[in-house]
Amino acid sequence: MTQEQRSFFRLDVMLPCSYRILSPEQAKSAPLPTHADSGFIEKYFMHNLVELDKEINDLVDQIGTKSTILADALTAINNKISFIMQTIDQDKLTQCIPQRMVNLSAGGICFSINEKITQNDVIDVLLVPLKQEAPIIARCHIVKITNSGDSDIVSLKFDNLSEDDRRKLVYFIQTKEVEAANKLRHARD
Repeated sequence: MTQEQRSFFRLDVMLPCSYRILSPEQAKSAPLPTHADSGFIEKYFMHNLVELDKEINDLVDQIGTKSTILADALTAINNKISFIMQTIDQDKLTQCIPQRMVNLSAGGICFSINEKITQNDVIDVLLVPLKQEAPIIARCHIVKITNSGDSDIVSLKFDNLSEDDRRKLVYFIQTKEVEAANKLRHARD
C-alpha cells in the first residue's frame, strides 16, 4: 500500500474543521496539548477571530484620530465582546469553527486550502465530528499537495492520534455510512 492510500474508509463530508500551518521548527517548539481548553482553541485555531480583532483595533485607532468619542464607544463595545468571548465555554466555541468540506478517514484528512505550503510544513487540525464529544486536535504531516487552481488540495496523515480520537472518527464515519445506506434504501422504496 502506498503512502497516498489510507488504511481506513474515506468519507466526503462537511465538518467543523480549522487548521494551522507550521514550519518544522515551529512544530518542534510548540507541541500540542492532549486536551485543549477554550482559550487554547480560540488563540491557536480560530485565527479568523484573531485577525478580525486586530482589524477592529486598527480601525478604531483610525477613527480615534477623527473622533475620540466614537473611538471610545467602539472600544467599549469591542471590550464587551472580548469579555463575552472569554466566558464562552468550549462547547459553544467549537460551534464557531467554520464548516469545511473534507475527505476524512480514521487515518487522515484531505481538504482545500488557500495558503501557500510546502511538503515539509506541518499542519495542526481541529475537528468536531461528534457534537456531544470534545473536539479532536491532531498534528499531521503532509502526504501530498495537489494544485487546484487558486487553492491547493492537501492530503494529511494524522500523527500520534489517540485511540479515543480514532474511535470517535470511526464511529462518525460508520454513522454517516448508515445514514447514507438508509437514505438509499428509502429512495428505492
